[in-house]
Amino acid sequence: MTTKKSDITLGLLIFLLNFTLAVYEKWSATDLIWGLWISSLTLGYAYILITIFGMFIRGDQPALTGIRSRQSKTGQPVIGLNIFFLLIILFITGFSKITFFFFLVVLLSIVFALDAQTREKYGLNFLPDSRHFISRILINLPAALFMLAFFSFHFIFFHFVHSIFLSGFFPLLKTSPFDLNLNDMSGYFLHLIQFTISRFWIFIALSAFSRRELYVNAFKSGATQGMIVPYKNVARMHLTIFVVAFLSFAAPGDYVLYFIFIIYFLPIGPVLRLLKWSAVRAEVSGSPAD
Repeated sequence: MTTKKSDITLGLLIFLLNFTLAVYEKWSATDLIWGLWISSLTLGYAYILITIFGMFIRGDQPALTGIRSRQSKTGQPVIGLNIFFLLIILFITGFSKITFFFFLVVLLSIVFALDAQTREKYGLNFLPDSRHFISRILINLPAALFMLAFFSFHFIFFHFVHSIFLSGFFPLLKTSPFDLNLNDMSGYFLHLIQFTISRFWIFIALSAFSRRELYVNAFKSGATQGMIVPYKNVARMHLTIFVVAFLSFAAPGDYVLYFIFIIYFLPIGPVLRLLKWSAVRAEVSGSPAD
């Protein structure tokens, strides 16, 4: 329980630092909403990168693909799945440089996944065994790249659309995205990211530090199912933003904002569990012996 107490103490300290920052800089509803938005984008995307990188370094083909087979147990990939990834890339980008690069990566993964007899047949005995660390890296590279591209586009594009929605109700920059054409939207989005990071970097850093164990676990034992974690945080962020927006319009005032801040960031659940555990322990230790 010592570790849990230290974690709760650290969580309370981080909450106090965040709350002090919000009070000192006189955050408005707009500040809190965009602080939550950039935290969700940066910390959620970092979680995705760490999870994929951990699976990639371990050469965890079943975790990367979600498929377990006799091939994956021997360190060989599901070659057909890598080819399937290539077909998807071909369908999306056509005969482009990206497709050609991915084709070379898939071809390389197939070569390093060959069994001993096939390698001997084609004079490739000099290559390391498919269970070797380097071979596992190259074998899993197509799956890792595909997952990286898919989740990067999906997660970042989701926050891009969300930023346009927020800009309509809580504008942060002087430039409105509704006055721009599609060619200028990417520049606006990059500028929005740079501006929010520069403004809320302390808030982001403290939030990242509070999630350090989550990132460590994602690297050690992450799997495709773990990719849902950033999206759970996005759902929580959405709910909080709607609550903040409603209350800020219905009852303007900083006290409403700070009330939501306390509910969102204060680790109430762990504190209550610790108090309950302490009460049970005191009751057990104070009970008379039979």
